[in-house]
Amino acid sequence: MTYYPDRSAYHYLAETVPADVTALNIGWLSSLRRYPKGEAPEGFTEALALLCRDQPRARTRGVHACGLPHRLGESRQPVRIEVGGEKVLLGTAEVRVIAKTGEWLIAPTLVHHYVTRHRYLPPPEFVEAVLAGRVAGEA
Repeated sequence: MTYYPDRSAYHYLAETVPADVTALNIGWLSSLRRYPKGEAPEGFTEALALLCRDQPRARTRGVHACGLPHRLGESRQPVRIEVGGEKVLLGTAEVRVIAKTGEWLIAPTLVHHYVTRHRYLPPPEFVEAVLAGRVAGEA
């Protein structure tokens, strides 16, 4: 998958973002780059899972695999999670939330896997927006 630093300008599918919106990348990780690690706040992974299931944006035709290290024999693709008894395929869309400052914070749905499996700790403004449920609409 493509790597973008957290808080860098979003350009991946720029045509899916309104022209008057500032959009920033969150959670576009690479095994070749360090990323912040830590424990996610209570309720965050559950709220993020619901976004992945209920609010996927900018769906793609292909499936992106996790490019981060896994244990020998552990599958990297496809990544699926269970949300409310429903299987959700990650790596095929984005989640988009709105920061308190108005920017759209855009992450691949694989961000859920990165948080739960690889201990990625997204920036506080992303965590806050997910927990607050400020979902960006369709362009």
